[in-house]
Amino acid sequence: MRLQWLAIALVEIVGLTPQSLGVEFADGRVAFDQPPAFVEANTHSPHLWLTHTTYNFIVQIPTTAGEPLARLDIQQLPSMETIYFLPPRTRSFVGDRSRQPIPLGEVTFDSPVSPGSSLRVEVAPVGNPYWEGMYLFAVTAFPRGGDRALGQNIGMGRLQFYRNSHFF
Repeated sequence: MRLQWLAIALVEIVGLTPQSLGVEFADGRVAFDQPPAFVEANTHSPHLWLTHTTYNFIVQIPTTAGEPLARLDIQQLPSMETIYFLPPRTRSFVGDRSRQPIPLGEVTFDSPVSPGSSLRVEVAPVGNPYWEGMYLFAVTAFPRGGDRALGQNIGMGRLQFYRNSHFF
């Protein structure tokens, strides 16, 4: 399946204690006390037309979040070209430098990411764009609560693609 945006959902946490709850409104909507922070987007292969590459989106969940990260949406903003993702090749890792994977189903984490953690989501495009330039991605974080969770835009990922002078 080809997607121009990717929603990464985490399984609901069961047995949350009242101390771990963020903001819960009277109507059941849930929000973070302090939202996760988008740290950066990067790729190690920024050259045009490449396939078998990945893009990294790094997020820090503060200890004061009040809620675990339950879903992360990554959506490309309008650009010269749409970049399509390959959801089966999406992977995620907890920790700044470790490669502790979070097992995924389709695009679902087996467990949410706790406050005080760092998360790296590695998405695979069908291929890098054919047109050089800056490509922007909106990153939105959601706490627990399913359709009652209030997403917060936490940042903008920027990936720059250019021609490799050795090939052209």
